[in-house]
Amino acid sequence: MNSPSHSESNGSGMPRPNGLHQPTTHNNNDNDNYHNDDTAASEQTPLLQSHNTPSTSNPAVVTDIESRLPDGLTGPPQPPVTGERLRHWHYVYIRFVKVVGSILILCLAAAAISPWVAQRVVDRAMVLEIQRTDIHDMDQSGFQISIQSTVYLDTTKDGFLGLSGLVQRIMRPTITVAPTTLSLSIPTIQDGMHMAEFEVEEQQMQLGDTHQLDLSTHVLVTNATLMAEFFSRTLHQSTVDLAVRGPIMARVGSLWYMKLRIDRAVTMEGLKGVQNATLVSMSLPGNHPLGGVIMSGVARIKNPSKAVSLQMGAVSFGIYLPSLSHPDVDLYKIAEVSSPGLRLDAGAFSNLELSGRLFHLDDWTLSERKRRTTTDSFRENNSGSEKQLLLSRLLSQFIQGHDSTIQVRALSEGIDLPPWLAEAFKSIALAMVFPGSRNKDFIRSLDMNKLEFGFADDSQSALLSGRMSSVLQLPPNITFPIKLLKMKPAAWIKGPGGEKMASLEIPDFLPTQSQQEGTTLEVHVDMEHTPLQVAQDRLPEFYQFLNSSFTKEWIHLGIAGDALAVVECGLGIFELGPIPFDVITTQRGFGGLVSAPPVLEKLDVVDSTEYSLTVKATLRLWNPSSISAVLGDMSFLWSFGGYVIGMATVADITLVAGNNTIECIGIMDSSLDCTRKADPLCEPGYAKNASREFISKYISGDNTTTIDILGYAESTKIPLLQPMISSFKMASHLPEIEQDFLISATMYLLSHMLVLELQNPLDAVITVLYVNGTASYKDEPLGHMLIDFEHDIARPKPILIPANDHQNETSGYVKTPRLPVAMDLSSVGYEALKKALGGTLEVDVVCHIKAKVGSMLMWVDFVRDGVKANVRKGF
Repeated sequence: MNSPSHSESNGSGMPRPNGLHQPTTHNNNDNDNYHNDDTAASEQTPLLQSHNTPSTSNPAVVTDIESRLPDGLTGPPQPPVTGERLRHWHYVYIRFVKVVGSILILCLAAAAISPWVAQRVVDRAMVLEIQRTDIHDMDQSGFQISIQSTVYLDTTKDGFLGLSGLVQRIMRPTITVAPTTLSLSIPTIQDGMHMAEFEVEEQQMQLGDTHQLDLSTHVLVTNATLMAEFFSRTLHQSTVDLAVRGPIMARVGSLWYMKLRIDRAVTMEGLKGVQNATLVSMSLPGNHPLGGVIMSGVARIKNPSKAVSLQMGAVSFGIYLPSLSHPDVDLYKIAEVSSPGLRLDAGAFSNLELSGRLFHLDDWTLSERKRRTTTDSFRENNSGSEKQLLLSRLLSQFIQGHDSTIQVRALSEGIDLPPWLAEAFKSIALAMVFPGSRNKDFIRSLDMNKLEFGFADDSQSALLSGRMSSVLQLPPNITFPIKLLKMKPAAWIKGPGGEKMASLEIPDFLPTQSQQEGTTLEVHVDMEHTPLQVAQDRLPEFYQFLNSSFTKEWIHLGIAGDALAVVECGLGIFELGPIPFDVITTQRGFGGLVSAPPVLEKLDVVDSTEYSLTVKATLRLWNPSSISAVLGDMSFLWSFGGYVIGMATVADITLVAGNNTIECIGIMDSSLDCTRKADPLCEPGYAKNASREFISKYISGDNTTTIDILGYAESTKIPLLQPMISSFKMASHLPEIEQDFLISATMYLLSHMLVLELQNPLDAVITVLYVNGTASYKDEPLGHMLIDFEHDIARPKPILIPANDHQNETSGYVKTPRLPVAMDLSSVGYEALKKALGGTLEVDVVCHIKAKVGSMLMWVDFVRDGVKANVRKGF
């Protein structure tokens, strides 16, 4: 349909003539479309309406316009412009204006929203990873920090479906961050509160690359409380979160700077409590002038963090031991040491030089308890003994080579630590190993000297006295003066196979004598009558030990157990131990008491019956060992020629080291042989002859003859000694008599008489009843005497030889009356007599004598060579 007619303005705003108006028919040709599009564009863009109004051009219109141009503006005649061409350029112009406008709008929109986009990308996609942190040069204001870190964008988290990644790949722009000041805080603390701040220099990074961000700057602490809390977490935890906040000015490429803000939580690796700490060396060289002992050493600490290094100035440490009664609450401060500096490199061991003092017990203090209870006063009153026990355990473990665990804490009075670090650092309780001594042989040697075994009627116990001497080897790093006041050993005596046979039961501490020379300490402990309890199941081994002690020259004695010692030193007076020991000592045994042959010094008859003689004997023994033994009452058998001729009893016998003189009382009774054999076919005559031979040899002065001293089952009533004494055997020579029984003889040649001078060796009267004797000279007979004093009434009375009380030389002396003797005048011996007339001649005498010794009748044979015979002529 036709458009309504109306007056239209031309491009100059003048109304057009009605004649120029051409009705427009809406059809499907292109010109109509262009018209409609242009009209729509002019309506949508008011600013362009005055230039973009479409119209239908024709030559008349052009002619009209040219006719109205001033005269001077017209040029040469132009070819006519067709309507088709004008419509084409009009379209191009409109499209260009649209594109430029769109670009301008987009630029303005981008400029408006780019900070928001950039902040969103920074908040979501920026990744800051700290690789290494080195904190050093700490002072009251802050510290110097060196950080190695990386920064990159994780485009998968940019909030724009990874569009920032596309920009990185296509454009790879450079991002510049202007110098700024950032703050450090704890993520849980609200923004606006921070603990420190630091400056960051200008940074540039290629978008799409991982930027290595290395910072070295001074951190200014603004909130000491927050900084102390952060350092406490850093020191204790395996990881710690750090908030980095603050404004930044950033631009992409050469564009304008955008004001952004960083609020990023960064995870750092912490020091995990720095628990791997060991005291690798320690020295206690001497007493400290303030009390206690000088202490120095080297501690090795490993920083478990592979990212954080820490350096600080001089630090003081306290060394603590948990109390025994409340180890989770109470700690005793036992030492204080300091170090000139501490450097903890990431992931590495660091050596820390320490010096200070180990406190005297009086200076030990309890740390502040979390809460006080009603038992506090009781604990404080009894803390003295607890402190002594704690120190005892620590040093006992140390000298035995065993490690202990101590707690080490930094003290708030550190010289160079700022307050915020001191508060954090002293909260660390390091469980540090207190290493034991490398020299584990604390008891280098132990010996038992001057041993004395005292046996009683008890079946399983004895008493042991003696001196226990030991050489203690102190660790080479302990050279301060030490004195042992007393000791209490608990020891076992071990058998040859190493089994424990008997225990020493020492109920109380024994006084000691100690002498120190460098790291060597000699200690002597004297024991008196200490019970030695033999284990019931080890009695056979103990019997074997006793038997070896008596029969062998050398024995090996094992001693094992432990000892408590009361020590006095610069640390105070306390118990040390128990210190174990297990040593083998070599002792000189009795050797059967034959290393020097026993000597029967005296044998005397002090009483008699019709069948026996009571004999008193004195025996001298040499004990080559250092062992003494109190054996109680004992009895032994006397054996001669294989027959028992008597027995002796020793009252309360004691064997000491060296010479021993033993006196015993015995009887000589040959009937004991058959009595002990309990054999009905035993012939008593053999033992009787042996007894006769023994007496004969004794009065004849034959001291080459030996007598055996034998033990038997009933030798002792002490059960522990019965196995040993029952097998006891010892041989001794007969003693020398003080004066020969036959002192001299005087022979009268003309009267054939003989006068004898006799001296009784026994303390009993000897009555000679019968004599059948022969004298010879160099095996040539001189004469013969046969006198039966008992039955021949024509002969003199029996010869009475008085008892010898051994008070003087004449005791027991007698001179016989003249006794008849038959001379062999034809013998060569008689010629020798005549030649010796007025002088003396040594003759050999053999006599068969019947006599009474006391009340006992016996036959004896007297045999003596070299008897001095005085030869006289007269009657």
